[in-house]
Amino acid sequence: MRNLHRLLLIVIVGLIATFTSCGGDDAPAAATACTGTGCTCAAENACTCTAGTDCNATCGAASCTVICETAAKCNGTSTGPITIDCRDSSECKGQGGDGSRITCDGSTKCDLKAGAGSIGTCSNSADCKLNLGAGSTVTCNDTSTCDIKCDGGCAVTCASTAVCSLGCGADGAAGITCNDGRRVCGAC
Repeated sequence: MRNLHRLLLIVIVGLIATFTSCGGDDAPAAATACTGTGCTCAAENACTCTAGTDCNATCGAASCTVICETAAKCNGTSTGPITIDCRDSSECKGQGGDGSRITCDGSTKCDLKAGAGSIGTCSNSADCKLNLGAGSTVTCNDTSTCDIKCDGGCAVTCASTAVCSLGCGADGAAGITCNDGRRVCGAC
């Protein structure tokens, strides 16, 4: 019985220590800063660029989203994952960490440097230049133009009407085409 009481006391002390600890991951993420004409940020690090040629969203290590509306010129940076939604005739640049995403639609011009496991999608007549980390995927639809550089283990799906180039590794070696039509850095 005495051992049972000791065990119960240890569990209770452990739970109290867990729920009353401070610092570390409990701290709120720093707010995203957005500068330039037409640039606004809302809660949860979501920024929208609606006009102007100098919209800059800086996210630090926080995950953030940058939406670039019609004819805007946007730049987003984060050491964490960044999501860039580039619409209509906008120009979008970004730099993000692992797990970043970029979507380019319409006659947009996109340029993204991002870490491993990132995803790029280019549609309509978008012009995309993507430099991505290992294990990333890119889809080039419609008549988009995609220039992709990847650290390795990447896969590109290119529509028959799109123009795609894939360079792999530091030397930019050409990717290979698999039986299913994907272009990859590494094995199919």
